[in-house]
Amino acid sequence: MVTGREDTDARERDAVAAALTKAFAAARPELAVTPGLGRALADAVAAAARAWPGVSLPAVRFVAALAPRLAADRPVEAALAELCTGDLYLACACVDGDPRALAQFDRLLVPIVERAAGRRGATTSQQTELQQIVRERLLMPRPSAPEESHARIAEYSGRGSLRAWIRVVATRETLRLLGRPQREVPGDDEAIAALMPADAGPEVEHLKQRYREAFKLAFREAVAALTDRERVLLRQHALDGLSIDRLADFYKVHRSTTARWVEGARRAVLEQTRRALGRRLHVAAAELDSIMRLIDSRLDITLPTLLREPGEAPGGPGRRRSG
Repeated sequence: MVTGREDTDARERDAVAAALTKAFAAARPELAVTPGLGRALADAVAAAARAWPGVSLPAVRFVAALAPRLAADRPVEAALAELCTGDLYLACACVDGDPRALAQFDRLLVPIVERAAGRRGATTSQQTELQQIVRERLLMPRPSAPEESHARIAEYSGRGSLRAWIRVVATRETLRLLGRPQREVPGDDEAIAALMPADAGPEVEHLKQRYREAFKLAFREAVAALTDRERVLLRQHALDGLSIDRLADFYKVHRSTTARWVEGARRAVLEQTRRALGRRLHVAAAELDSIMRLIDSRLDITLPTLLREPGEAPGGPGRRRSG
């Protein structure tokens, strides 16, 4: 005997199947629609959603993205079964900027990059840089190609696993990074000298000469104390030249949020530098404040050099603050 609830559920399933069939037909009008297609699509959507709990993607949107990826020379339901629909579901949600999808994508990406880079002798710092490069390559729109303004992950076909697709990009970027010649960059001494203007006055010049090593150690300590997010943000902004607006697009947040993040990371460098210099220089607080005002006004000139790490020093990059 069919209960009222079962009858309602059946009608709802039929309505969902009809809506998905309609979305599919609109995306691929040349393909024949079989009687069981709507249910097959509904099952594929449900299985994909179960694979990524919490990821939000409308079923009709997913089917509209899935339909163009089906092989035209195969029966529709057979072609559907050949796709990695769960991975495609995650990729589509990433294109739409769903925060949980992006977090899940990151969990896939990090170990893949670590393995690809580690096999080729990349340092920890280079692995972190590669993670950001691959993220940007796959998740950020390409402003240089307005006609292709979508993120590259929108091109994922679903015909192989998403992990394998990421691995190809990670391997290529690893070879590109480790194979390119290192650019000529100022040494530590030049970077520290750049923090102090030539006309800073005899007292500051005296400190600069007498405590050059203290300045150098203080900045190294300050950069090492950054959280991973602070370091990555500063590297993206100062080294890679990503504007606040591009960072906002990348992280799917308002530009004021990324501006606050970048400024917070910059402040963290200055505050840690002040503490480290205070421990080493033993000068009056007013004098230290004067030095820090000079450094603050010129930090952006030398920050790229302070952040660049062509290789790990003995003992690693130092302990970082949690966060």
